[in-house]
Amino acid sequence: MFKKILLGIGLFLVASITAIVIWLYSLVPDYSGDKQLKGLNKQVDVFYDNFGVPHIYAQNEEDAYFALGYVVAQDRLFQLEMIKRLASGRLSELLGNSMVKTDRFFRTLGLNRHAKWSAQEFLKRSPQPIQQSVKAYIAGINQYINLGKTPIEFSMLGIEKEAYTLEDVFLVSGYMAFGFAEGFRIDPMVEGMYRKVGDKMMSELELGWPAGSTTIPVNPRVMSNAVQLSQNLNQIFEKYPVAPWIGSNSWVLAPKKTKSGKALLCNDTHMGYAQPSIWFEAHLEYPGFRFYGNHLAGFPFAMTGHSDFCGNGLTMFENDDVDFYIEQRDGNNVLFKNSPTALKLYSETIHVKDSADVVFQVEESEHGPLIDRVMDNIPIFNQAVSVWWSYLKFPSQSLEAVYELNHAQSMENARIAASKIDAPGLNLLYGDKDGHIAWWTTAKLVKRRPGLFSKRFLDGATGNDEPLGWLDFSQNPHSEDPASGFVYSANSQPASIEGDLYPGYYVPENRALRIFNELSKQDKWDSNMMKKLITDGKSDVYPKTAKGLLYILGTVEPEALKTEAANRLRSWEGNHGLESSGTLIYYRWIYNILRLTFVNKVGVPLFNSYMNSHFMKTTYPSLLNKTYSAWWDSWATKGEEKRFIIVQQAWHKTINDLNAVYGKDQTKWKWSRAHTIEHIHPIGRKKPFDMLFNVGPESVSGGNEVINNIAFSIDSTGYYPAKFGPAMRRIIDFSDTDHSLSILPTGQSGYFLAPHYDDQFDLYNKNAFRPQLMNRAEIEKSANGKSLHLIPE
Repeated sequence: MFKKILLGIGLFLVASITAIVIWLYSLVPDYSGDKQLKGLNKQVDVFYDNFGVPHIYAQNEEDAYFALGYVVAQDRLFQLEMIKRLASGRLSELLGNSMVKTDRFFRTLGLNRHAKWSAQEFLKRSPQPIQQSVKAYIAGINQYINLGKTPIEFSMLGIEKEAYTLEDVFLVSGYMAFGFAEGFRIDPMVEGMYRKVGDKMMSELELGWPAGSTTIPVNPRVMSNAVQLSQNLNQIFEKYPVAPWIGSNSWVLAPKKTKSGKALLCNDTHMGYAQPSIWFEAHLEYPGFRFYGNHLAGFPFAMTGHSDFCGNGLTMFENDDVDFYIEQRDGNNVLFKNSPTALKLYSETIHVKDSADVVFQVEESEHGPLIDRVMDNIPIFNQAVSVWWSYLKFPSQSLEAVYELNHAQSMENARIAASKIDAPGLNLLYGDKDGHIAWWTTAKLVKRRPGLFSKRFLDGATGNDEPLGWLDFSQNPHSEDPASGFVYSANSQPASIEGDLYPGYYVPENRALRIFNELSKQDKWDSNMMKKLITDGKSDVYPKTAKGLLYILGTVEPEALKTEAANRLRSWEGNHGLESSGTLIYYRWIYNILRLTFVNKVGVPLFNSYMNSHFMKTTYPSLLNKTYSAWWDSWATKGEEKRFIIVQQAWHKTINDLNAVYGKDQTKWKWSRAHTIEHIHPIGRKKPFDMLFNVGPESVSGGNEVINNIAFSIDSTGYYPAKFGPAMRRIIDFSDTDHSLSILPTGQSGYFLAPHYDDQFDLYNKNAFRPQLMNRAEIEKSANGKSLHLIPE
C-alpha cells in the first residue's frame, strides 16, 4: 500500500511537471501559421529568419505598421510594459515598496505629464500618414494584448493587461531621453564635491574639456543636500530595471575611402546590459518602402536603420541639457527674478503592491519640478532644489522626426528630420547611395550667460542664471561631406560652429582619437576590415599612463620595477583580450590611487558616484600628471603627502589585492577571470529565477573607453562585470544593402524558452556577426517554412 502511495505521488509529480513544461512552451511566440486579426486591411506575410528577425511584407503602409506592432508585442510585451511603467512611475504596482523611491522620482520629474502633452500636440500637428501609421502600430500591439499569449512574467508579477496608448509611445521616448541625460548623475555629484573640498581644490581638476585634447571636427554649413541627492540618484539608477543609454560609436566613410566605391556606415550603441536586448530588429516592405531597422519596443519607427538609399547611426551627444537650481522658498512660493512666484502643484498617487498607496504632492517652479523633498525629504532651511531639463520644455517631435528619417530620399530630407529632434541630444550620422555623408548634433541647445558653470547648482531666485534662449539648428556642431572623407562620433567634445565649445558630459578622447587615427591611416575599407575596427579592444592611452606611473614608482622604489607584476604592466600594449594580465593590474592600480586620493576628502558615497561617472574618466588623467596638487595630501594624517607616496602605497595595495583575489601565481592573472558579461532579466534579480531568465555570465573581452566599450565599474572587488556596452553592432555597405551585418547581445525574443532568447549570445561574445537580410528569396530560404500570415478578420 505504501509503495502504491509513493508511486501515485511520483506519477502525480511527473504529470504536474510535464503539464507545467507543456504550458510554458505553449507561451513561446508563434513564428508560423495563420492569424485572423481585426484591423488589418489586407493580408501581411511575416517571414522569420534563422535569428528570429521578422521580415514583414505588406500591401500598404498601415498594415505594415499594424503587423510590426503585433510581432513586437508577441516577443517583447513584458519589456514594453516595464519601459512604460518605469517612465510613468508605476513600477511599485508590480515590485512593491522597493520601487517607491524610483516611482516618486519619475512622477516628480513629470514624464507622464509630458507624454500627455506630447500626444495632444502630435494629434494636432502631425501629418495624417504618420498618425495613421502610429495608430496602426498601437492597434497591432493591442490586438496581441487582447488575443495573444500572456507572458509568464505577467502571471508571476500579477500584471493585468491594459491597452497600449499614444501616451505610452511618448513614455518610451521619454525613457530614452532620460537615459541620455547625464546631468542627472553628474551635477549633484559635482556640487557635493565642491561643498566638501571647496573651489580651490576643484579648480585643480579638469572640469571642462581637457586642454590639448582632440575635438570632433565640424564644417560650417547646499552640502548635505547635494551629497544626499547624489546618493539617492545613484540608488535609483542601480535599481533601474530597464537598460539605460550610456554612449556609443559611429562613423561613416565616403566612397573615396572604401573598397566598393560606396558609402560605408558603422554603429554600435552603448546601453546598460539587461535581458531582453534593448533593440528589436525588423525589416518592413510595402509599395514604395523598404527598410531594415532597430526598434525600441513600443516605438513604431526605427531609431537606427537603413533603406536601399540611405541609413543612419546614433550616439549620445552628451550635451549639458540639465541644470539644478537652488530655490528660495516661502511656503508655496519661491523667489523668481526676486519676486514671489506660486509653485504649480500636482497630486500624485502611487499604488504599491501589497501595501498602502503613497500619496504626495509634486511642486514645480518656473525652472522645473522640485526634487529635494522627493529624495527622502531633505529640507534645507528655506531652500529647495529644482531641476531644469530641456526635454520637458517642448512637446516631443520624436515620432515625426524618426518617421521622416526612415523615409528619407535625400540628405536634405534627413537633415530636416534631424532638426526636429529637440531632445535628447544625439549625434546622428548619415550615409547614402549617392555618396553623401554627414554628422549632425540634434538637440535644441540652450544659451547660457558667458562664464556660467552649469554643472554646479544655479541661483534660482535672482534671475542671473536664467537660460537666454536657444541656438538655431544651423548653429549646432555638424559636418557634411568633409574633405577627410569620413565623419565619426564617440561621445567626445565636438568643435563649435560658434567659437566656444558647448558644455556637456563628454567622455575622454580615447575612443574618438583611435577611430580617427585608424580611419586616417588608409583607404579601401570594406566590411571585413570594419568588423575588426568596431570590435577593437586596444587603448592607445592607458599604456602611456601606466608607464608614467611606473616611472613615478621607480623614483621612490627602484626595486619595485624589477618585479614580475611591473614587467607585465610595462609590456602591456593596451589590449583588452581575455589573456591579458596588464589590464587587470592597470585598473586595480588606478582604483587604489584614486581611492587613496579622494575618499578621505569627499567621503565614500561621493567617491563611488565619482568612480561611476564620465567626470572621473576625464579628470583623473590630468590629475595624475600634476606633480603638486592639494589632492595628494591626505587629510587623515598630519604630514603632507606627495604624489609619489600615493602611487607607491597604491602599488603595494594593488599587488596585495590581486594576490588575495587571484592567487600569487601571476600567470593566472587574466582578464578573462575578472571581466564577465551577464544579461539580467528583471525577474532574474532574485534566485533561483536567475537560472531561468538571465543570460550568462561568460568571460568577454573589451573594456572601458576602448572601441569595444564593454564597460564596468572600477571598484574594490577585483572583479569587473560588464555594466554596459554595444547593444548592437551594425555595418552597412551601400554597395550591398541586402547583406548588411549586425549582432545583438542576446537575441530577438523576450521569452525565456523562445529559440531566439539568447541565440546570439555566443556570437556577440566572440565579436562575430550575422547578416541582415533584405533579399526575399534568401529570407524565405532562411525562414525554412517559418512564416506567419496575418489575415484580416
